[in-house]
Formats: sequence, structure tokens, C-alpha cells
Amino acid sequence: MRDRWEIILSGVGGQGLIVAGTILGEAATVYEGKNATLTSSYGVETRGTFTKSDVIISRGEIFYPEVLKEDLVLALAPAAYDRYASVIEQGAVLIYDSSMIQDVRSSEVNGQGYPITVAARELGSETVANIIAIGIITKITGVVAPESVLEVIKDRFGSRGTMLDLNIKAFNKGLEFIG
Repeated sequence: MRDRWEIILSGVGGQGLIVAGTILGEAATVYEGKNATLTSSYGVETRGTFTKSDVIISRGEIFYPEVLKEDLVLALAPAAYDRYASVIEQGAVLIYDSSMIQDVRSSEVNGQGYPITVAARELGSETVANIIAIGIITKITGVVAPESVLEVIKDRFGSRGTMLDLNIKAFNKGLEFIG
């Protein structure tokens, strides 16, 4: 298991990327005693403009809060994919939403597409695409334990029964994509 992960969660406003970063960070800090940082940038509009969250999770100290050398990039929208597909560091993993991104470039990067938005729709709401993505990231990287993420989901959505069930199903769907 690696001691440090630098992760970029990217897409457009309204896809819950800040929430996704917060959930990963809370799972790491609250339930696993690791250090984590989250920085986000987004357009002035609430929805539809490019947005990203940088999440760093480490067993050691974190001296700078933004990703300098990404280990994993999540792209949930074409704008995000276009921004990172050609510049991502060799050896990093690029996870993209294959139901939203059709123009996939061949590259030396380890690109992995999953129909995240389609799966979210099948569960009943596109709003859980971010939670499906967390499941995929958790399973691929092992950055945090699935049990830690489930505890954070219960903390965040526990008082809202149907939302809790939907988010747990979404997280589990992300885990299932990896097998």
C-alpha cells in the first residue's frame, strides 16, 4: 500500500466533485488516522463550468495542499477529459466516464472508462455519479478502505433514509465495476 496519493477529481459544476473529495478526505482522516487536504477550483457559475478538486491523502505530513504530480485523475465530463488526457503524468491512472466522453484518445496513460452516469441513472439519479466514482477510486487505489467511505456516507446521509440507501448502492456499484 502506498503512503501517499495525489488525486484530481474533475468535471463540471453540479457533479458533486467537492463532496466526493470531502468524503475521501473524511474517510482518510476521521476513520483511518491519515492526513488529507482538499482544494477546489470552479467557475463563478454554479453549474456547467469546469471544476476540480485536488485531494491528497498521506500517512505523512502534507506540506502543499494542491496536487503537483497526480497519481489518479477522474474526468466526469468532456471538458475535464480534454484538459487532462494529454498532460497527465505517465504512470498515473485516468478514470473517465465513458457514458459522457466519447472522443477517447490513445495515449501511454492508463485510461479506464466506466459508464458512470448511465449507472447513476439506472440507480435513479445522476446526482450519485460522484459516489459511484468514489467506489471505483477506492477499489483501484486502496487509498481508503471501503468501510471507511461507507461510514462517512452514513454520517452525511444517515438522517435522509432514501438518500442514504441510494448513496450506499451507488458506492457499491462503483466497487462492483472493478470486480
